[in-house]
Amino acid sequence: MLQKLTKKLQRKLMKISAGPKFRSGLESAFSDAVAHEDFLYEPYRIPYIINKKYIPDFICERTGAMIECKGFFRVGDTQKYKAIRDEIDRPLIFLFSDSNKRLRKGSKMTLGQWCEKEGLAHFTLRTVPELLEHLKCLAPLKS
Repeated sequence: MLQKLTKKLQRKLMKISAGPKFRSGLESAFSDAVAHEDFLYEPYRIPYIINKKYIPDFICERTGAMIECKGFFRVGDTQKYKAIRDEIDRPLIFLFSDSNKRLRKGSKMTLGQWCEKEGLAHFTLRTVPELLEHLKCLAPLKS
């Protein structure tokens, strides 16, 4: 056990002494160009917010649920819909042309599986009656 711990510490020390691992050749070249100057490489993270506006496809008047009709997701859509879900106080429900379509080319996850993972309800045109039943189970909008 002590030997394993010592080896782990040795590897960690080697990484520290080797210096930072750069993400690009340009970063590495800049580091070499300003060697021995007062620069820190990626010392901390800064959170940021991108303010955009979302227009839902449909709103259920009784519940306020937002229905988004999608054939596919474009790049960045998963992040967009998670951000929307986190901002709103009503359900976001997807109506897919095909919920078994892949999230993106080469992905193993489908649109429906992504919704289930993210806790979002999803339906297709074939399951509109189930969507209407789902909406009946939701609490009405507060006046």
